[in-house]
Amino acid sequence: MLDYEVIAKRLKEARLEMNYSQQDVANFIGKKRSQISYYETGARKINLSLLNKFSNLYGKSIDYLLGEREEEDKLEIAHRSTDIAQDDLEKIEWAKNFVNNLYELKICRR
Repeated sequence: MLDYEVIAKRLKEARLEMNYSQQDVANFIGKKRSQISYYETGARKINLSLLNKFSNLYGKSIDYLLGEREEEDKLEIAHRSTDIAQDDLEKIEWAKNFVNNLYELKICRR
C-alpha cells in the first residue's frame, strides 16, 4: 500500500532541493500549479505515470520517491544540477524516453 504522506514529503523536498517553484514543476509536468501543491501535501493521489515524470525531473528514483529506499545512488546525486534551463530539461526528457523506448524494442525482439 502506498504511503501518500511519504510521497508528498519526498516530492516537496526534491523540488526545494532543486530550487524549483511549484510553477516550474507544473510547466514541466504539464499540470496546474495547484495540482502540484495537492501532490506535495498528499491531498491528491499520484499515479505511476506522473510519479515517473517527477522522478525524471528531480533525478530521483521512483523507489526513493515512494519511500521504499532511504538513500539515493551516488549517480543520481551526481547528475543533478540546479541551473538547468527549461529547454534543456525537455531535451533531457526526450533523450531519456528515446533510450527507454530503444531498450524496450530490443527486449521485444528477443
